[in-house]
Amino acid sequence: MNSLIQQISKNPKLPGLFILLVCIAALSTAYFVEYVVGIDPCILCLYQRIPYAAAGLFALFAIIGKPGGFTQQAALFGCLIAFLIGGSLAFYHFGVEEKWWQAACSGAQNLNMSFEDLKASIMSEPLKPCDTRDWVMFGISITVYNTIASLFLALSCFTSLTILRKLKAHTR
Repeated sequence: MNSLIQQISKNPKLPGLFILLVCIAALSTAYFVEYVVGIDPCILCLYQRIPYAAAGLFALFAIIGKPGGFTQQAALFGCLIAFLIGGSLAFYHFGVEEKWWQAACSGAQNLNMSFEDLKASIMSEPLKPCDTRDWVMFGISITVYNTIASLFLALSCFTSLTILRKLKAHTR
């Protein structure tokens, strides 16, 4: 922990840079898997990209903001919130995959609808159901890895924010 404090005190823009690089890597991987490998994402997979894009944008503000200043702290807090939302969404998606709960994109239909309503519902549904697993490594779905990564990144943002606040208070 002392090493981390020393690194951040030497370069307070390091947390923002780390977050930006992680977000670029995560989004690049998602687009690579979609467009090069050919695995189509479901709507929940697409939604899970949004927190990474938001955190990447916040990370830019953390990089350009005054070290320890309001902008940098607010940007890191924005990253923290984005990753908590991303982790929650990834966990929700995992629950849909495990059939713990239903989602509109899991292919379940309300049986009390008219034929025309059912037809319209089927035509408006995403082509890919959210309760299927396309990518599994060591028996674990990518949604679990995303949940863990998002929570780790949220913790990293919280830790960096705490360190920056203590450094700012210490220099007053």
